[in-house]
This record gives sequence, C-alpha cells and structure tokens, in this order.
Amino acid sequence: MTDRTKRVVLVMDYGDVRGGLEKVCIESALALKAQGKDVVFFCGVPPLDPRLEAAGIETHCLGVSDIASNASRLAAIRTGLWNRTAGQKLDQVIRDTDDLSATVVHVHCWTKSLSSAIGPVVTAPDVRHVFTMHEYFFACPNGGFFDYPRNGICGKRAMSLSCMVTNCDVRNPAHKAFRVVRQGMQKTFGRLPRGVRNIIYISELQHEVMRSYFPAATRFFNVSNPVIDEKPEQVDVAANEAFVFVGRLAAAKGGVEFAHAAKAAGVRAVFIGDGPQKDEIRAACPEAEILGWIESSQVAGLLREARALVFPSLWYECQPLVPLEALAAGIPVISGDWTAGRESVVNGRNGIIIKDLDPQGSFGAALAALKDPEAARRYGNAAYQMFWADPLTKGRHLDRLNTVYEAI
Repeated sequence: MTDRTKRVVLVMDYGDVRGGLEKVCIESALALKAQGKDVVFFCGVPPLDPRLEAAGIETHCLGVSDIASNASRLAAIRTGLWNRTAGQKLDQVIRDTDDLSATVVHVHCWTKSLSSAIGPVVTAPDVRHVFTMHEYFFACPNGGFFDYPRNGICGKRAMSLSCMVTNCDVRNPAHKAFRVVRQGMQKTFGRLPRGVRNIIYISELQHEVMRSYFPAATRFFNVSNPVIDEKPEQVDVAANEAFVFVGRLAAAKGGVEFAHAAKAAGVRAVFIGDGPQKDEIRAACPEAEILGWIESSQVAGLLREARALVFPSLWYECQPLVPLEALAAGIPVISGDWTAGRESVVNGRNGIIIKDLDPQGSFGAALAALKDPEAARRYGNAAYQMFWADPLTKGRHLDRLNTVYEAI
C-alpha cells in the first residue's frame, strides 16, 4: 500500500483528556507522530495535554469555554449553534500546506465548543476527511437516542416531528429546544451528515443505528478503540466474590437495577463510581460497597478482585471499554443485549447476555450462574483466551487508522 498520507489534522473539542474519546484522539496523535507523520492538533477548549508539545506536534487551541461552562449564556447559545471563528481558523490550519492532497482531516468531536461550523470546512470537495462516531450526534439531538425522563432507549426517528416535540432531554424542555435548533443548523448549514464521505464507527450496533442517516455514498470503516497493550496475569475469578459495576451512578447506567438484582441473588455488589443515584442504590442494597471515583490506574487493581463485571447500562452505548478491560484480565461480563457491550460477549462462553434487568428474570439468573465458582472459572478462562487471541491494542488501532487514511 502506498503511503500518500503525510499529514494528519486531528480535531476535537478539548485539548486534554476528559474521557475515553479524548484519550483515543490524543494517544493516536502521539502514535502517528512517532510513526513519522506530520501531525496537527486542533481544539477549542484548553488546556492542551503537555505530551503533544513535548512530542513536537503542531497545536492550535481557540482558548474558548465549552458551552456548558461559558459564563455568558447568550454567548454559549450563539457559539453552540455556530462558532464561526472555529470554522475559519480550522480552514486556515487545514490549508496551511503545500500539498493538501497529502493531508487527512480526522474529526473526533465538535458539539461542545467547535460547533457544526467546521462541517463545510471539513467536507469541502478537496479535503480528505473522516469522522469517528464516538456518540450519536450526527442524528440524535441529545446524542444518545435515549429518553431521559422515561429512562429508556428512544425508538423515534431522529428529528422527526415526533422527536422534536418530545421532551427527552436530561435537563429540561428548553434545553431540548436548543438541541433541536442546533441539530437543524448542523443538518443544513453544517452539512452534517449530508456532506460526510467517510465515517469510522466503533461498534456494529452503532453502525446499525446510524447507517440510514447518512448519504448512500458514505463509506463506513470499522476501527475499534484501543483497549490495552500489556497482557496482564489472568485473574482467578473463582477465588473472588465481588460483582463489580464501574461507571456513573446515574439512571441511564442501570446501577439501581443492579443493586436490586444483587440483593435478590445474595451476591456481593461493589460500585466504582459516584452520581445522583448513590442513595437510591444504597437503599436498594444496603450491603453494597460504593467506592466513589478512583484513579483510573486503580480501577484495574480493583477489577482483579471481581468475580464478574456487571454492565447493565440502559442505553445503546458506543464501544464501552470497561467490559473489554475486564475480559482482557479474564473476568466474565454480564451485559444487556440492547447495548454495544454485547459485542464483546459470547453468551455462555466469556460472559452472559441478558434480555432484561429483572431480579427474577434473566438478570437474576446470570448473577446466580456466576455465583458458582467453577462456572465462573470456566467463563473467566474463556474470556482471557478469547480476548488475547485477537487483542485490541494501540498498534492494531494505528494500523487500521492508516489503512482508512490511505483508502480515502
């Protein structure tokens, strides 16, 4: 394969790591630079990760606030709908080269500070581009196809009349109205998704949900996020008792449902995380251990004390990494069949896929099955062997990125 991609412009809202999305973007920037690419990093919100400058990566930061923290609500609304400066500056950065055909522009996110004003710039006919879908904002106004007041997946066609008049927002109807207007701007003036020619998706469920919202000519590429590079020692899950939940203690994550199921099944429940449902979880299962937020480096150590990882999220998700990290250590996973977490689980082998969150239904049955130490050991052995037969490493991620870059 010829290497016609000499320069990569990476685009996202934030300049540092705030979550998995930013981690993937920044680490891919560092890896591409180490490989010899001319890497340019463009963002809206400071600070910049110091590793970027140390690696010699060209950086451009607008120095703005995201729309949630902007002190002026009017300014937040204005730039949230259309940040003209972001579009103009990005256009200058993209075209600051003697050979635009050797440049690929790779966008990771834009809704928090950059806005869809970058859309016409990135999708211009002479710009080689690709967007990674880390969520569902190309179609859904709230980015998740989730009805927060109803606490369930939304089956409405995004931006249909039924969608626009439904209060599905996590905050209030006024915020939903803002999101609908923003989505309208994105679809029309922003040319997103109608101008997008290349998309990276990170789970088959995401592709299934989103495909119909893009033009027929859009090309889709599957590039999983990197999970782990060093192979850990396998966990002896049969010697452990804790059924572990990792994540925010909020309604969409299913923590309360797990607490009820753990109480009914008589298993030890451990929650790593915090959030508004902490007291409700404690009331549902007084014996549960709620550890709060801990350093990411410590999560792996606590997972090594798990019998299983429980992933009861109520929404689609995209490519949840915690289940994959658990499987990499030989820890079986319980996941709902409505979430992308199911894609890392082969039911009955490395974990259990459940059909409901009923303590007396398949959720309760899954907890009961893994309560048996020997059964847990069988599942754990399969989890470890299956993950490391085809591991999601940074090297594999970089190889797939370069393949996509050359194809566009």
